[in-house]
Amino acid sequence: MLVWDLPLRLFHWGLVVAVAGAIAASKADVMWLHERFGLTVMGLVGFRIIWGFIGGHYARFRQFLTPPRVAIGAFLRLLKPDTTPSVGHSVAAGYAVIGLLAITGFLATTGTLSNDDVLFEGPLAHVLPTWSDAATRLHDAAEPFLFAMIILHLAAILLYKFVKKRNLTMTMLNGHADDAATVRDAEHGAISPARNVFGVLLLIGFVLAANSLSLLRPAFY
Repeated sequence: MLVWDLPLRLFHWGLVVAVAGAIAASKADVMWLHERFGLTVMGLVGFRIIWGFIGGHYARFRQFLTPPRVAIGAFLRLLKPDTTPSVGHSVAAGYAVIGLLAITGFLATTGTLSNDDVLFEGPLAHVLPTWSDAATRLHDAAEPFLFAMIILHLAAILLYKFVKKRNLTMTMLNGHADDAATVRDAEHGAISPARNVFGVLLLIGFVLAANSLSLLRPAFY
């Protein structure tokens, strides 16, 4: 049974590469590359927000967002084996998705307004110059939260693999949940070929649009 549609899977792995690239470029002090990866993150997050309303069944926010009291109970059951398999995002994972989108979107947005106080400025720093220093401080302050989200994400993958006996990585690669057939009344997450093409083109469009923000930087002569 297909759970994750193609555009969602491309978003997921694209975000992995873009975030890893942004971190590596920043630590290597290659700021032009850091900017490119950061703008790509912005485009990917923008796409995911739209896809959360029009994507496949399990990609939609309404499918996995629940009241906080339900989520708390789900978090408490994380260390227990699954007695009833489920497909799509779990309740806990749903909140993790929102947290990851929030922190990566925040970092990408503040990055466009930031500066390194030496030679490099974000592509929109000249638009709000009085806010650039504040955006820089916020951008730097948010970095530990990103690392915390990455660690939690990796820990959840390992927990599901060794405690709940579910390979989430393979599921996100091929889109299929091995145990989905045991779930009664489970929705099929597949979408039509036309919608797959539309989703991929939408993703590419968002990434290109975000990267085009660098063209707004004033020319230096």
